[in-house]
Amino acid sequence: MVRRVIAAAGATVGLVALAPPAGATDYTGQLVLLQQGTVKCLVSANDGTFGGGPMTVCALSNGEPWGKAPFEESKWNQRLNLVVVRGTGEFYRDRGLLPDPAQLPAAPVSVDSGTYQVNGWTIQPQGLRTQISYDATGHGMFINQYDTRGF
Repeated sequence: MVRRVIAAAGATVGLVALAPPAGATDYTGQLVLLQQGTVKCLVSANDGTFGGGPMTVCALSNGEPWGKAPFEESKWNQRLNLVVVRGTGEFYRDRGLLPDPAQLPAAPVSVDSGTYQVNGWTIQPQGLRTQISYDATGHGMFINQYDTRGF
């Protein structure tokens, strides 16, 4: 009996310790899979987790950096694995992770043909690359599993 009580108490403590913290980051936006799922992008109208404002943040699905990705300026000098384009046209690279699909309000959408519009952005697959552009300004990027370029 005592063993069962101790086991139950231990399990309860474990569940409390492993529970997500109150007020955990609430991600917004739509996760979009491009180029047959090799690229994933978080398309947002106002993404506070990456500094706010309309933006698209993309990463390779395998977590590796793009071939031409620069190195970060830090003690470890790792390659930057995220590509970020803001609605204003600012295009840069960053290091980090995109949220797990379970943390987002909607399931991921795969866009391999046709035009897809979400959160003020238009996504157009163009064969070997995909064009992502912000509707209000026309700024965006071309992206595929090998390279990225802002415009």
